[in-house]
Amino acid sequence: MDVETHFINSKGENQWMVNEGNKIITSSMEARQAELEAEGHRAIIVRAGGAHPLAFVAHALTFLEMLEQSKNAGVELDYIYHTAGTGTALPGMLAGKLLTRSPVKIRSITINAYGDKAGDVSFISIQTIVDRVKGIFERLEVLPPSDDVIRAEINLDQGFIGEDYGVPSTESISAIQELARAEGIFLGPVYTGKGFAGLLHHVRSGKVPMGSNVAFLHTGDAANLFESPAVVGEIVDGIKSD
Repeated sequence: MDVETHFINSKGENQWMVNEGNKIITSSMEARQAELEAEGHRAIIVRAGGAHPLAFVAHALTFLEMLEQSKNAGVELDYIYHTAGTGTALPGMLAGKLLTRSPVKIRSITINAYGDKAGDVSFISIQTIVDRVKGIFERLEVLPPSDDVIRAEINLDQGFIGEDYGVPSTESISAIQELARAEGIFLGPVYTGKGFAGLLHHVRSGKVPMGSNVAFLHTGDAANLFESPAVVGEIVDGIKSD
């Protein structure tokens, strides 16, 4: 592929500071966009996590597809769990739920801080999620619901972020290894591992009633798995010793 790639790392040595790093990326992308447009090109910016209006709509279709697949399988979903990071999947899922008036409950396990008050130290604001949901309705030329209606559907658990973004937690390491051993499905240490850890905790603590039908939306991150010795060290060591 004839692709021009620019690699940016804010700290080096495989370390990354999410807020500072994304500010650097954003300014770099905007500068490059201006250069390309000055040369007569058309350029769009797709931000971290694919955060772009078209991606928000795509995740509304994801919600519809999950409903269709569960219906075809004869399963009536009670909950959909997913990991919330850049706020790309959540607006689409919420819009899909509101458009279809589905009773499915959406539960979001965050890996970045979501704020809702002035002065909150956060990666993204809840109002941003609300605005993105309304943007989906407007793009589809449907009258959007009120902010209060949208906010009532947002359910965030911020208890699984751990030490920092990109740093595997004890809970996420355990969740990744448990699912890999039980089902052969690989999660990732940055994103989906923490989301699945939240799901397991909710099930085992009774937040999800026994007998509920729950789907976990796997939105990637497995490619990062084998760069994290904290997660796969035991597996690799076991292979080497055989």
